[in-house]
Amino acid sequence: MSVLKGLFIEDEISNIEVYRNLFALEDLELDYLEQLPIKLDGFYDIVLERDVDFLIIDYHLDKQVSYKGIDVLREIRKHDSTIYAVLLTNYQLEDFAQQFGDYDYELKKDAIVTRYKDVAEKIKRACDLRKENLIYKGIEQQAEKDTTTIKLLKEISSKLDAKD
Repeated sequence: MSVLKGLFIEDEISNIEVYRNLFALEDLELDYLEQLPIKLDGFYDIVLERDVDFLIIDYHLDKQVSYKGIDVLREIRKHDSTIYAVLLTNYQLEDFAQQFGDYDYELKKDAIVTRYKDVAEKIKRACDLRKENLIYKGIEQQAEKDTTTIKLLKEISSKLDAKD
């Protein structure tokens, strides 16, 4: 299995190395941004450029920017509804799972040090499921194309037969 790559969206650089080392123990690579973008609308481009499999997002990013981690997640969700995200917070968020679906996980920030193995397993399972779903959708789309192609070929064949 190849190493899964995540993007850690965090405003405290000192936290980044701790998290990177923890997740490296579980064969998960964490990339990060030294400086968060001023505007939210560039985050999905960053996800694409860095080719990440999952996200870990701190809820409070106020040391660098005025928006919150949940805003980052909403912005990315506009473009990709399946990328797995872990939102780190010290606050109880109402209806988090209902807003963002099965692929997301909310975790108290101080619990990650003791629960990183559980989190890593959830990330791996979600990424495997996402990959399977994308492969299945690709196969399904190809089957639809093949069916359409066969239908067109049959029509052409019947027209050619009619001319004979």
